[in-house]
Amino acid sequence: MFARLAALLIAVTCSLASPVVAQEPTPAGQLSRPPAAGSATASGPLTIANEFIRVVVNRGPNEAGRFSIGTTGGDPSRPQSANKHLIFGGSSPWTSYTTLSIDGTSYVFGGPTTRRAGKAARYGKLISAPQITPTSVTHLCQLGEIEVAQELAFMRGPSTRMFDTVQITYRLTNRGAATHRVGLRLLLDTMLGTNDGAPVRAGSEAITAACALAGKAVPDYWQAFDSIAKPTVISQGSLRGGELTPPDKILFADWGTLADEAWEPALTPGQGFTRLGETDPDTATALFWNPEPLPPGATRIVRTAYGIGGVSLQPGKLALGLTAPSESTFLHERTQPITVAGYLENAGGFDARDVTLRLALPAGLELVAGQPTMQFARLAPNETIQGSWTLRPNGKASGELPVTLTATSANIEQNSLTRRIQVHVPSPRLSTLVERVSVPLETNGLPTVVLVPVTLSPATSFVSARIVLTYDPEVIRAFDLSRGRAFVDQGALLPGWSYDLSQPGRVIITATRGEAPPLTQAEANLGVVRFRSVAPGVSALKLEEVELINGKGERIPAECLDAAITVIRAKE
Repeated sequence: MFARLAALLIAVTCSLASPVVAQEPTPAGQLSRPPAAGSATASGPLTIANEFIRVVVNRGPNEAGRFSIGTTGGDPSRPQSANKHLIFGGSSPWTSYTTLSIDGTSYVFGGPTTRRAGKAARYGKLISAPQITPTSVTHLCQLGEIEVAQELAFMRGPSTRMFDTVQITYRLTNRGAATHRVGLRLLLDTMLGTNDGAPVRAGSEAITAACALAGKAVPDYWQAFDSIAKPTVISQGSLRGGELTPPDKILFADWGTLADEAWEPALTPGQGFTRLGETDPDTATALFWNPEPLPPGATRIVRTAYGIGGVSLQPGKLALGLTAPSESTFLHERTQPITVAGYLENAGGFDARDVTLRLALPAGLELVAGQPTMQFARLAPNETIQGSWTLRPNGKASGELPVTLTATSANIEQNSLTRRIQVHVPSPRLSTLVERVSVPLETNGLPTVVLVPVTLSPATSFVSARIVLTYDPEVIRAFDLSRGRAFVDQGALLPGWSYDLSQPGRVIITATRGEAPPLTQAEANLGVVRFRSVAPGVSALKLEEVELINGKGERIPAECLDAAITVIRAKE
């Protein structure tokens, strides 16, 4: 069954809590993207495309702003993935739509419809019609007092590193004088190639009925493809990482159930994926960001992504698939776990006995959740099993680290597959101010005081330091220095910490952690220098003659970042 139908495969991790969607006073900056080729006719849809993928947006007026996604060249490693559907609609998208919940009332974004998808919902007014920019397709509507901007743009796929994914962004701005509770639902009518219906899998379990995943059960990403042994097109919805906003809930149901209810439908126990009155399955996905207070003038940004999935495949009688984020960064206590999903399909044509699926990790990655070895007494022909593992970089190695999945059986030849993850272990950086600072010469009739922290990030194996910070004494003057948290252990001040301000233009910090354990954290404050303004001008802040020593007595190379303070005369 699995080899004949597209499978929506969800890699679930319970190690990450869903963060709250941020409220921002101004829209976030654009991602760096390659130029998109765009086209439109006077009455036809708007299209942007590159060598991998295309987005088609309904110009309207009916169903304006609704979109479909499909491949152009698709995955370069799979020529058969070219010119395939990823979301139903082709050149006339209408089945996928977006809903805003505003103070409990549902409004559908974009132009109205006379068809089933959102027909009975409320609509707002058009501010600007869908239009192509150099990097995206945008659309602006007013729903009550909430202004909603939709942006569809290309981004690098988290598992492929190629611009084969569509970043879907909504900016919700309160243009009224009162606070409103605002939430968002995004309905995606998924379709892989010619297959409009799919059995669903969550983690290692098959889901045969409509369901919802909420909170920690929301996966990092979800994927869809037809077969491990002979796939055509593979898609991936990315929910976490970078600028993406994890949804509070993800719901899987038949398209009709989601199309008829503009917000959240009631699911019947045992409800399948076949639309009422029909015989063929038609699966769809809805992402929910719960209503939250949106004050006057505030902007809430909701962002998710959908595109081509990066799955490494190894054909054979025990066919294997392995997917993971293409890269990860070690940041000590701030290191984010990643989810790896492995798939095994019995393509041998007969029962496989005593099957073992094993995940092997390199020194730079450690297992946080999941069993490294899975065993099955029997695997029927065309049956697929899935494993899900949560990994975390540990800083012991960097570069392209191999993750290997191996399948063995008592009666079928073993198979093995390796996928590499680029793991970054940042070199230490020593810095002061994050950006240039401008201050007045006087504050309340006295010289302005500026606090300048000296920060090391990360602080791997750091035990002692000597640092010289230079500045222009004609513009500012250092008059005090306080000990940073790097030289406090369990609430006690560590000995061996001193400073020297006797030389104009130079601050000298000399410090050791003594018998305290070496620092291993994402960021450590070494001290805070207090400057007072002297005269208008610009003073550079430079870190020089830096010596950082680890527990073995070795010098730690560190990049030093310069900054500056500008003192300006108050306007008379």
